[in-house]
Amino acid sequence: MAAQASLTLSLALLASLTAASAGAADFDGMTRCSSANVKALKVFNVGQASLFRADCAAADPLAPPMRLAFGYNREVPGDAFAKAARKMIERNVSEDTFEALKARIDAFNSHYRTTRDGDRYTLDYDDDQSMVLRLNGEKLAEEQGEDFAQAYFSIWFGDDPYSDDLKEELLSVQP
Repeated sequence: MAAQASLTLSLALLASLTAASAGAADFDGMTRCSSANVKALKVFNVGQASLFRADCAAADPLAPPMRLAFGYNREVPGDAFAKAARKMIERNVSEDTFEALKARIDAFNSHYRTTRDGDRYTLDYDDDQSMVLRLNGEKLAEEQGEDFAQAYFSIWFGDDPYSDDLKEELLSVQP
């Protein structure tokens, strides 16, 4: 009797896990809509950024689900990512918005690690408003909320982005 109850409980848990993950986007199956070189100090090519979507012709290229991926061809210190992300968000959102999100931004950014040649960071933004940071497929951080995602993506797509060229190239749909 206990074995049957245990089996029933296990099957129920498996079904709920399967149902929960069924709503998640298939980020690995998305189409690469655009790519652009990522430059440090506007000169040194440190890698390539790509924007992935289920539908590259979607009216809003930044609406979930989407993936922003960065492949690196050299070492970049983890703390450099964190400092730059914080600075860029602060530059692109209102003071009130930044103050409201600062603790969440710092907690998320604390998970960045130093990259080496061939490493790949991804930011996955799903329909449930969750944003997940991964390095080479390993989940490092997750944050919830459209407010957070909009602020975070302002790094690359805000009014004063990391690079105007990068923003323009990523937002242009390439064949």
